Amino acid sequence: MVWPTEGDVKLGEFNAMELPGQQLTASHAYTPLDHVLNLDINASPACQRLTGIIATMGRATYDLEVLEKMIASGMNMALLNLNFGTKDDHLEAIKLLRLAAKNYSTAVGRNYPLAIGIKLSGQKIRTGIIADSYGEAVELKTGETVRLTTDETYKDRCSTYTIYVDFMHFADQVHKSDYVLLDNETIMLKVEVISATTLTCNIERGGFLGSCKDVFVPNVSFDMPNYSDRDKEYIAIAISNQLDVIVAPYSLNAITELRSIMGEKGKKIAIVANIQTIEGFRNLDDILAEVNGIMITRQELGSDITPKKLVVAQKNMIARANKANIPVCISAHLLSSMRNKRVPLRSELLDIANCILDGADALVLSAETAVGEYPIDTVVCLAAACKEAEACIWSKQLFHDFVDKTPIPCDQATGTAIAAVLAAQRSIAAAIIVVTSSGKSAQVVSKFRPRCPIIAVTRYGPIARQMHLWRGIMPLIYEGTPDIDWHVDLNKRVTFCTTWAMERGFVRVGDPLIIISGWRQGSGYTNSMRIMYAEADVTM
Repeated sequence: MVWPTEGDVKLGEFNAMELPGQQLTASHAYTPLDHVLNLDINASPACQRLTGIIATMGRATYDLEVLEKMIASGMNMALLNLNFGTKDDHLEAIKLLRLAAKNYSTAVGRNYPLAIGIKLSGQKIRTGIIADSYGEAVELKTGETVRLTTDETYKDRCSTYTIYVDFMHFADQVHKSDYVLLDNETIMLKVEVISATTLTCNIERGGFLGSCKDVFVPNVSFDMPNYSDRDKEYIAIAISNQLDVIVAPYSLNAITELRSIMGEKGKKIAIVANIQTIEGFRNLDDILAEVNGIMITRQELGSDITPKKLVVAQKNMIARANKANIPVCISAHLLSSMRNKRVPLRSELLDIANCILDGADALVLSAETAVGEYPIDTVVCLAAACKEAEACIWSKQLFHDFVDKTPIPCDQATGTAIAAVLAAQRSIAAAIIVVTSSGKSAQVVSKFRPRCPIIAVTRYGPIARQMHLWRGIMPLIYEGTPDIDWHVDLNKRVTFCTTWAMERGFVRVGDPLIIISGWRQGSGYTNSMRIMYAEADVTM
């Protein structure tokens, strides 16, 4: 989920006895009160961030230099939001991202596994385009009346009197007195009169409305296809371009249908369910059994369950995902103020910290990077905020909680992971190195939330890129020639990781390292854990 960045402080800059990010007294406390009482405000955060950063692409990022700097600052995954932009825009973005990753890899001397994902529109309803005569936006004034219509005559000439809605059966499935929310709840309308293609609404809360804004009706599930023809076209593009992740809105049978559309060619692409309705919350356990990850989109979810219940929903869903060891990403309004300011609001920094303390694996930047004025500064800010919050995690208790929730008897990979994380805690290890083919062993280690990075070394690029979804995993691609002798090959990979970690400055000579591997080559044989110490004369 993470990688070293240009802004990271190196361990060599600290005194040999200093342990940045450990907060030992607090993290090993016996009660919640003692944990908080012993947090040291003067203690330095860890050198390495453990929470992933997913940045949404847009016009602010369609520049090679900007993308390279975002990667260098901490972007682990780039997300293409298909609600915006054209097919050509997205294809060009994929090319730019791959070139930026290649250039950054050359600069740092290692193959950087930048993940690329797409976010499908699914059952998303949007307004039309504002007429040229009105400029970029129209003002809808509180107390006045406006018409919502599915008549395509108004598709590209919306006005203060008539707004086009792109779902043809919208008027059939909305009822009188329903509320319609536009542009992330900025504008609220109440339905007064319904005809065949038009809803006449009273403007309960006015505002300025631009082109192609989202339309949401609380507590209404629309009978519409899970995936439009446009979605299916983009799914084919994701497969042909070998993308890593598809974020798909959850609805009944949507995930099963998506896997059917993807077919055999797309089976290796990770599916992340976008939870944005009360239906998704209620069916979360079933969703977790089907997908590779979830994304909690707080804007739409808050509209459906009311904002005051959002805090309960977020904490509950994160805990359920953590228990199932399914990575969870949090989206919406993390650093909204940084769209046009270099300095975030204090409340935003506290929100970020709360997400991390709740157990989020990754945080998603949306408009902040897609159309914001300072996409690089936003990534830098988020990376720094994550480190400070991670130092406040009560890792000892978290570890015991997850161990208690582990079914007995556990499999050998889980037993090895538990032993490794406990060993890392007691030896204050600088890193856990996992030699993995499929990535599964590293994912299991991530579940038990070690305080140190998990360096997951694999030969497979797609596996490395998808491991960015899990908290604390630092994927590393080993490109050396395989050795016939498994133990020789294993030692080469461990040496490769150790050398890299020391070069990047988060492992010092003499630091403990936990090594997890299998007794033989291949997937499914992980059963060994050992402790070693970083040596000065490490050679490949």
